[in-house]
Amino acid sequence: MALITWQKEYELGIEEIDNQHKKIVEIINRLFPMSSRLTDEEALGSILQELTDYADYHFATEEKYFKLFHYPESVGHIEIHHKYRDKIEQFKKDFAAAKTEEVFFNLNNFLQDWWIWHINNMDREYVPLFKEHGLK
Repeated sequence: MALITWQKEYELGIEEIDNQHKKIVEIINRLFPMSSRLTDEEALGSILQELTDYADYHFATEEKYFKLFHYPESVGHIEIHHKYRDKIEQFKKDFAAAKTEEVFFNLNNFLQDWWIWHINNMDREYVPLFKEHGLK
């Protein structure tokens, strides 16, 4: 079962960014079925780390273009990236301490809501500037 089904409306029309968003969705969708195996700490930890690492890679890509293209909203956007990282770290700590399905499902709900909101709102704002500078 997929937590997030990729839809055409999530695409920004910038191949590099769209591919990264699709990869993040794929990682999130591998995390969700882990709810039946919460005791498999190694597998769960591996997916959470991959999600963390890939989100960092994706954010670095966006932030590189913010700097390169002088994106005027970069400070606020980068702050949201920091808040996301902080929230994920807190979820990882909470889960490590409690290992409860409630924490796990709250994490999944957060990931689903945050990424869909972020793509459709925050990321969509930089699209005209990125395209103006030749990204497709």
